[in-house]
Amino acid sequence: MTVSGIVMACRPEHLGEMTGVVNALDWAEVHYTDQDGRLVVTIEASDIDESMNRLKELQGLPRAIMAELAEFVVEEADD
Repeated sequence: MTVSGIVMACRPEHLGEMTGVVNALDWAEVHYTDQDGRLVVTIEASDIDESMNRLKELQGLPRAIMAELAEFVVEEADD
């Protein structure tokens, strides 16, 4: 499993909408927002490829100005 920290930005007037859209994804969660339109998001994925595809999905959201990888952690499965 991978967990990634993502920094996103949108126009401040779209912050509420963007937060709702991201939180509606079952693999993403907004942890922080500010009045300038920045969001701190975590995403979970099964592997690196899926994690990068999910980042690209965030980057492609209609109101997103940017979404960039800030931190990436691979958690080993307990067998």
